[in-house]
Amino acid sequence: MAIEPATSLRKKRRRVQQKRRTDAGSVQFRVRDSDIIRFAAEQTFARADSLGEYLAPGHTPAVAEPPASQLADTTAPTKRAWPADSRHRQMAVSKLLRKLSDRGYLEVIQPWDDQPPWFRATAFGLRYLSLDWPEIPFPDNYKDLEDRLRHDDQFISHNHLINQVRLLLARRGAGAPPHTWKGERAIELALPPRQRDVRRPHKADGILSLKEAGTWSITAKDGTILETVEMQPGQLLGIEVECHQKSDHRLSEILPDLVAHHDYVWYFCLTPTIKQAVADARKQFLATHEQRRRLRVLLLEDYLPCR
Repeated sequence: MAIEPATSLRKKRRRVQQKRRTDAGSVQFRVRDSDIIRFAAEQTFARADSLGEYLAPGHTPAVAEPPASQLADTTAPTKRAWPADSRHRQMAVSKLLRKLSDRGYLEVIQPWDDQPPWFRATAFGLRYLSLDWPEIPFPDNYKDLEDRLRHDDQFISHNHLINQVRLLLARRGAGAPPHTWKGERAIELALPPRQRDVRRPHKADGILSLKEAGTWSITAKDGTILETVEMQPGQLLGIEVECHQKSDHRLSEILPDLVAHHDYVWYFCLTPTIKQAVADARKQFLATHEQRRRLRVLLLEDYLPCR
């Protein structure tokens, strides 16, 4: 009886050892993927560069050039720390968004070549998070899309600035204590249903539920500290990002409403003119010093690049 050469047996064993795994080519779902979908769901629409900050340790903004420690990192790409520079962050974020978009959890669009793409959670993504929220598609009219999402020298995106303020506060900017964030989608669910001729409480752009105590100072124009406001764990801090100046009549409705439903309110104003208008309305339309001291008015450009 003929005996096959040993080399033939070795080849057969090698083929068995290299047998393709049944899950080869599949994409593993990670906790970070859930975080991305949730960020999109909570913020309605978000831009890719904001996601880069959201995923960074301490929610730090990107820098222009990679630091030396990043360039010297020789570990496998999948095990490296989150990139610090904007170019490598863009590549990392694009890969993550493409994966979740291909699997149907997100929709990604890039209406303007000179700006980062935008993304949102789909109905499938919302169901994955067990969120009983209606899907909100991107505006299908180009003018509405431009008015809402484009952010450059000619256009201001309220959505983008809200997302940026959320990240600013998450990294303890403006003196924010540790907190949890509630976005407009979650706030909407807590409000009474819309009814004709019935005015609902004003919906803040975000609400912080404080986990630790914090303070901020009320100062005179010369910088003298007049009073220190103390915040306690469990209190609610309403966040407003004011991109356009409202009428006195509208502010006379909004400011008392916000103070009535939150322990404190922080107004981030896009321009000095808007800031002055809100400060004047605080003095005019809030009846007591106790109410006025709970509303803080800030200039957004003191904390963020607004363009």
